[in-house]
Amino acid sequence: MTELERKVLSCADEHREELFALLLKLLGFDSQNFVDHGNERPCAEYIEGLYREAGLETERYAPDSVPGIREHPGYLPGRGTDESRPNVSGVLRGTGEGRVTLAAHIDTMPVGDPAKWTVNPFGERKGERIYGLGACDNKFGIANSFFALETLRACGVKLKKDVVLTSYVDEEYGGGNGSLAACLKYPSEVFVNTDGGNFEIWNAALGGGGMGITVETNFITDTVTPVLDALYLIRKELEPFAKRRREELHKNPLYTGSDMERSAFRITEFGVGSKGTNLDSGRLLCSIYTDKSRETIIKELAEVVERVTPYLEANHLRTGGFVHTTRYFDYAETEDEGGAMAAMHRAAEEVRGEPVKVCGSCLTDLSIYLPYGAKTSFNFGIIRDFALYGGAHQPDEFVECKDLLDHAKALLLFLMRYCGIAE
Repeated sequence: MTELERKVLSCADEHREELFALLLKLLGFDSQNFVDHGNERPCAEYIEGLYREAGLETERYAPDSVPGIREHPGYLPGRGTDESRPNVSGVLRGTGEGRVTLAAHIDTMPVGDPAKWTVNPFGERKGERIYGLGACDNKFGIANSFFALETLRACGVKLKKDVVLTSYVDEEYGGGNGSLAACLKYPSEVFVNTDGGNFEIWNAALGGGGMGITVETNFITDTVTPVLDALYLIRKELEPFAKRRREELHKNPLYTGSDMERSAFRITEFGVGSKGTNLDSGRLLCSIYTDKSRETIIKELAEVVERVTPYLEANHLRTGGFVHTTRYFDYAETEDEGGAMAAMHRAAEEVRGEPVKVCGSCLTDLSIYLPYGAKTSFNFGIIRDFALYGGAHQPDEFVECKDLLDHAKALLLFLMRYCGIAE
């Protein structure tokens, strides 16, 4: 590590409380995502002001306003990504050629049941933890990316490559229009998506997504039994499908033994109406992780429907089959031709003082950045696993202050080394 690098990291240590305060400020904005609409705009306006005051070339723009996006194969209709849900980008101009984007999504999952939160869901610090919606998924990325540039500026460091900070919308619930807009609006040689976990480098975009099937009766009923029995049959028929998904990820070295292998097939909703209403209809929703193509998955699910159809017809039931509840995420792997991912990996290990794992991602917008942004795109972040207390999409979502600062330091080393320091 050079003397200048040590100076910059020392500066980050000295100003750590400013980083923590910035994250708490971002958490104070309600930017919940409700699938076809969201509350991102007030927070986006704050970020716009933050970027502009720091001297970045700043633009706030609706994803739907980007030329050609509605006709783009990666665009997902029905997400409400108009001026009420804007991206914000700030550009720090370098002295040479090339451009790197640091991206983070501003939208969060809904609060859910407030009674399950033991802290303020819109930001609270307790000791060395910062709690709130987006603390680890993914407002920390907005805070850290900005903090990195501010630290470089405080140390008088100028970079050769342009750096774009982008706060993008519409990530939760399998959106992706915000990241697609970022790719089209600010083409870059590298997209570093901070929506990653466990202080790992994620170099593969997992495939899959959300699927659902609805079963209805062809008759008036006063009991849920016919629909419920049919749903249980479908669930049983899905067991071989689920086993194949786990086995294929186990065989993929980027996912062997990972949380994604364990969660390769999850039922996220199952049941029918209650209290005497909607007894004639029920549904099963599931989340699928895979490295197989969309065509393979759709074919296998169609075969499940084909197997249960005789039972449904015999019992005067009907279904329209499986339908997407999110976009379908296409599997892809990073091609690190320019060495950006390797540079980030080295930086992360130096900051951490221990080996940093390189592995595949969960379902993230890396599946957008790789095909539509740059083949040298990857995720690097500190999201806690979904199945852990305080993890992503859980009550009491939190981030450790040490992890937050370490991530910011790794970004600093990466920017200085990959972008180059201007004389």
